[in-house]
Amino acid sequence: MERYLKIATVNVKHNLFYHVMICILLVVMAPLFMGTENLEQNSVAKIMEIYLSLIGMILLIPTFLPDMNKDIRDLIYSKKEPVPVLHFIRVLEALVIMVVIGILFLYFLKSRNCQFPFGEMFYTFMANGVFLGGLGMFMFAVFDQAVFAYMIPLVYYVLNFGAGKKQLGIFWLFSMQAGSIEEKHYLMGFGILLLVGAVVIAKCKTLCRR
Repeated sequence: MERYLKIATVNVKHNLFYHVMICILLVVMAPLFMGTENLEQNSVAKIMEIYLSLIGMILLIPTFLPDMNKDIRDLIYSKKEPVPVLHFIRVLEALVIMVVIGILFLYFLKSRNCQFPFGEMFYTFMANGVFLGGLGMFMFAVFDQAVFAYMIPLVYYVLNFGAGKKQLGIFWLFSMQAGSIEEKHYLMGFGILLLVGAVVIAKCKTLCRR
């Protein structure tokens, strides 16, 4: 356990630190971009789906960034921990940070007299974040390019503004604004599959590089 905590600490210090700072900046600036006081459920859903769900991409996509540096990659290969274990720790760490940010932000909205179902809004935030972040991670694993990792989920995110449930069906990101949480189950499930698939592909590429 101590070794895993050390791995997590190193990841935060050298890989996730600036990404976490960007997330905190987004949260702090939220009141400047949109109202955060006396909001009804649909308005809160808009904040969580359009604004805060981007945190999933910011935190999850960097999972493979350290592996792009050959010196770091060689160091990782020299350790006794399997590479998928390292990736799992990084993903878990990003998810924990997402949970903390989401809960704190929702409590902030509650303190501003916003009316909404806490659990559903938290699940909305996590489902969108895991899906977008998982999509980016999967693209990163496939192409080994950070550009594709950020571009593909961003293009899909923008596509949701022009399309709706009729075009995107169960993968529509903004369903909670229409009062439907059903789509979030599919987004969460498929997002988890993308995360797992990304780690598996990265493992296969690790074996090929050795």
